[in-house]
Amino acid sequence: MNTQREKYKKLLNYLEYTLHELPAGVLYDANGANEKKCAELMKETYDLERLSIELGTDISSFIELCRWHYERYPHYLSRQKHFGSYKNYMERHNATEEVYP
Repeated sequence: MNTQREKYKKLLNYLEYTLHELPAGVLYDANGANEKKCAELMKETYDLERLSIELGTDISSFIELCRWHYERYPHYLSRQKHFGSYKNYMERHNATEEVYP
């Protein structure tokens, strides 16, 4: 059975993967995320936060990064024609370079 640290590392690596294509978009497995998938990723973020607290690891800035994108990416998708690209959406919503992983 996986230890808490192994679960933490696996989840952290996966969530980092979902954001590694920024500013192009948010991934879910090998595909782009949709609203439902972003909700699942948000749940994973809460799980990661809980594990990080239990392990005494401060990854609060990464948790904030995840939340920013998992909350906003579905909005972008619903207005994709208006924004043209997720990079444009991020710029319009004042996402600075600090938002990138």
